[in-house]
Amino acid sequence: MSLLERETQLGSLLQYADEARGRAGRLVLISGEAGVGKSSLVEELQLRLPAATWAWGACDGLFTPRPLAPLHDIARGLGGDLLELVRSAASRDEIFDEVLRASAAVDDVSVLVIEDVQWADDATLDLLRFLGRRIRDLPLLLLVTFRDDALAPADPLRVAVGELAGQRGTRRIDLPPLTSAGVRRLAEGSSYSPDELYLLTGGNPFFVVEVLSDDGTEIPASARDAVLARAARLSGPARATLDLASLDSWRVDPDLLSRAGGVAIETLDELLSSGLLKAEGDALRFRHELARRAIESEVPPHRCRAGHQALLDVLVEDDCDDEARLAYHAEEIGDPGLVARYAPPAARRAAELGAYRESAAQYERALRFPPDDQHELAELYDEYADQLALVDSWPRAAEARERAIELWRELGDDRREGYAYRRLGSVYWRLCQGARSNHAIARSLELLEPLGPDPELARTLSTQAFQLWADGDVEAGRAMLARAVTMAEQVGDAAVSSDVLNNAAFAAFLLRQDWRPQMDRALQTALAAGAEAQAGRAYANAYTFFIAQYRFAEGERYWRDGVAYCDDRDIPTYGTCLRGHRAVALLDLGRWDEAAALARRVLATEASPVNLLTSQVTLSLVLARRGEPGALEVIDPGVTEADSLAEAEWIAATRLARAEIRWLAGDHDGAVADLAVVRAAITPMDYLEDARLSVWEQRLLGVSAPASPAPGPWATSLIGEHAAAATHWERLGCRYESAMSLLDSDCEDDLREAITRFESLGADAAARRTRQKMKELGHRAVPAGARATTREHPVGLTRREDEVLALLCEGLTNEEIAGRLVVSTRTVDHHVSAVLAKLGVGSRGAAAARARALSLVPTAVPATT
Repeated sequence: MSLLERETQLGSLLQYADEARGRAGRLVLISGEAGVGKSSLVEELQLRLPAATWAWGACDGLFTPRPLAPLHDIARGLGGDLLELVRSAASRDEIFDEVLRASAAVDDVSVLVIEDVQWADDATLDLLRFLGRRIRDLPLLLLVTFRDDALAPADPLRVAVGELAGQRGTRRIDLPPLTSAGVRRLAEGSSYSPDELYLLTGGNPFFVVEVLSDDGTEIPASARDAVLARAARLSGPARATLDLASLDSWRVDPDLLSRAGGVAIETLDELLSSGLLKAEGDALRFRHELARRAIESEVPPHRCRAGHQALLDVLVEDDCDDEARLAYHAEEIGDPGLVARYAPPAARRAAELGAYRESAAQYERALRFPPDDQHELAELYDEYADQLALVDSWPRAAEARERAIELWRELGDDRREGYAYRRLGSVYWRLCQGARSNHAIARSLELLEPLGPDPELARTLSTQAFQLWADGDVEAGRAMLARAVTMAEQVGDAAVSSDVLNNAAFAAFLLRQDWRPQMDRALQTALAAGAEAQAGRAYANAYTFFIAQYRFAEGERYWRDGVAYCDDRDIPTYGTCLRGHRAVALLDLGRWDEAAALARRVLATEASPVNLLTSQVTLSLVLARRGEPGALEVIDPGVTEADSLAEAEWIAATRLARAEIRWLAGDHDGAVADLAVVRAAITPMDYLEDARLSVWEQRLLGVSAPASPAPGPWATSLIGEHAAAATHWERLGCRYESAMSLLDSDCEDDLREAITRFESLGADAAARRTRQKMKELGHRAVPAGARATTREHPVGLTRREDEVLALLCEGLTNEEIAGRLVVSTRTVDHHVSAVLAKLGVGSRGAAAARARALSLVPTAVPATT
């Protein structure tokens, strides 16, 4: 069959190959439903690029995959040092770097193909992220095919595709089904009605070809039936061989089949002739994973078990080093001893390569066949919980950790029980179960302290110090933390040192000291030791502290490097944390569309409750400030979780957000009730929370602020210098807070300016509250709300902002614009800021370019005399 209706996509691929040949590498995401012809498109490209260096790999959908399985295929194709590194179980960093080197060492262009990435392991997704960030200067065309018709919102691939799509070298090709005209062309000369065939197959090329290959027999209801109909015409030996092959992989190893099932060469020839298998270099493969699955589903149970046994016997005899593959066959034959032999090593190797989900799956396999040795079983549960923690799967981590504790207690091993309790405390914290977390940490300390200096004791001490602070004993907390730092240095464990230094940095933050040196030490210690979880934690906490102190520019590097680090290694626990706090930063900076989009992305994941709190706060405030529905529905679950966590930081974050939401909606009593809960929760250490609360108490209750250690603009607001506070917020880049400070004033000019700033942000609800205040104060000529023309503008510019944009496009300065419009330069400054924000750009030149790209035609500004 010829390749139909793919000329545009093929032309794009040829263009991307030319760009890669010029060392402008491209990663091309080729998506479409199963059977739509993704592989056929790539195969056609290969025919058009005979001078390129090609290597193919594919992901398996059969069993918990071997980490980097496609890379093993590619390494066999490229050979050389890459193959040696893969075979020698080198570190992931060495392997990834060699992929780059091998891709660059070609005369024409390298084309690497990774198919069926919807079944990719975590390490393979990390490889794609790694290459996606570095491909643009290489003569490399990386083609990635995947099915996009059955991905859950939180599927790791969906997340990875979203990240890759933002890279400069990434391109996207979506393959649609054939049109009815395309199906008609394929059906020419057959006995089938083109219209009936199109209705039956939906234009899916694989379905169409399978039906047309059925030689006049009854039309099958699906491609599965078409595959089985074709298989039914095979000889007995050929069908038995096909069944056996389907139990192992989409890759077909003739030697393996020959030894496991006595397969003759003539039998393989028959399978190739039937079209169910195809040749690929020196090997064979199923033409399509759908075909393999269709065949595998029909293998009778007794033959299925015997087939897995035969395959496993040959793999063991050959000293196969793919433990994931061996563990799969061992489970299928139900042999506990073999599962225990292969699954744990497969899990540990997956963890070494950063394939944490696959590692967890292998531990699950091992635990379905629990060993008799209770010590070994307890270790499996502990290791399983460790992997679950890295992928933000905390309810299951809690169950595994609790089971490990039971086993260690039965074994009388206080040290391991203490270790498990310390980690369980972290799990409970992630689940917003504050009381249970505190109890677990206290129990860990009780078990470990009598045993002397220990890495886990150092961690436990550094955590328990904060509980002493929360209880009001600051000096005891400081002493305990100092002891933890000393012990971490004594034990000489880099991961422990990083964790304890991280906690010491947090302590410095709470004490209003310079926390950055200790946090940078924590980060560098983790990076140097390859302690990925600790490095991710350091990036996340550093960025959190910068954002809490409104030091956005300083935090930018930690955000950029941190999210790349976590994404490259698929550490969603800390990657999600970074994104949640990024959403908060975007909210503070007035970039509300971006903030809401990022918050929604986080809330669509299966993150831990504590990792959702920042996004719940962000999204609810964007909705409320814009006067859109649903804000309380977003924040109420966060309030409940924060109350359960029982930490002042989170109680304040969620309840102050809800207080603002209620206030904007006119629920004064509800807002005041939230403020009262926050006031009861905060301690002297919570100076930022105290400052925000004090301003809200002054705003809603009119009370004089208590002796609050408020920093910066909060302090200025609390002494009644609202315009000065607004200026301070403006310098920090926080335009909404600037407008809120002006709203607190009784001065008519300040209130008018507040309305202007609110409207520039689209904060309709806050603008309404300001107008209401002006009326209550008796001010005349209260400004009207945004006009219908503003709401209809393509990017929401007001009439005045539209005028400012026109003059900005002429290249006028703010002073010149002020003269043309007969307004103050300060007013023009705010209008320009609003225009840049609504256009989503950071400079005047970019705004002019964006206006031209959007075909915006600014209102002509009349000349003034």
